[in-house]
Amino acid sequence: MAYLTLSDGCPLWYSDDGAGPVLVMLQGLQFPCGYFWQKVIAPLAVHNRVITIDLRGQGLSGKSIGGHSIAGNADDLSEALEILGLNDVLLLGVAYGGMVALTYLERHGAGRLRSLCLSEMTPRLTNADDWPHPTFGDFSAEAGAGFVAGVRADRTAALGGFLMASFAALPDQATLAEMTAQTWLTPTDTVATLIADMVEQDYRNLIPAITLPTLLVYGRSNNPVMPGRVGRWIADAVPGSQLVELETAGHSPFWDDPSGFAAAVDEFAAARRP
Repeated sequence: MAYLTLSDGCPLWYSDDGAGPVLVMLQGLQFPCGYFWQKVIAPLAVHNRVITIDLRGQGLSGKSIGGHSIAGNADDLSEALEILGLNDVLLLGVAYGGMVALTYLERHGAGRLRSLCLSEMTPRLTNADDWPHPTFGDFSAEAGAGFVAGVRADRTAALGGFLMASFAALPDQATLAEMTAQTWLTPTDTVATLIADMVEQDYRNLIPAITLPTLLVYGRSNNPVMPGRVGRWIADAVPGSQLVELETAGHSPFWDDPSGFAAAVDEFAAARRP
């Protein structure tokens, strides 16, 4: 584990494990990557060079005052890949990390990438007449704004339920307490600001333009966060993509079914190694 320093002086914490083709993994909102990925780094590092990065404002990385956005995180990712000299990258993003990955593609292109993996990421969080898969099955724009306001007013009350809904089988109380403590490494204003940005996003027109080999990993058990077949919708929109649905995993497949998650990513990576 180490730090790299961006051009504006912000330090980004990252880990670098294993050897082989490069796999860069972007975690969901709030969680430090060392904690988030703890169950899958070792098996994935057997055949890959696995790099995880705490994005600006989150985890163990620098806590800039203001200016947090998905686009900003994507630009930081671009600079980090350049600093580390990474090419032929399999870029993997879960939930918020998937949004950063798609925004990176939109803003910086696929020149440094060989393939893409999205997990538990939705192209649009909120309701729309032509969108059958909103988060929670029903999430209006007004509800999104209210959720952001709730995070700012009482983060524990607003996000505690979301954490409880993120697993097919609820972790024990000690683990939930540990997870909650880890999330508090990311400041509340940063969390609320980034959720507000997430609510505004709509990647439905971008997704069909993806030309990279793409893996989609989604959980199908007790997943109230994404009850619909979002993975299938994306798979139908991206020609040649591969969909893996883990039947015993919920919204956190890397935690609920780490062996299944790691096997799906490793097999996909193996078939596309440079």
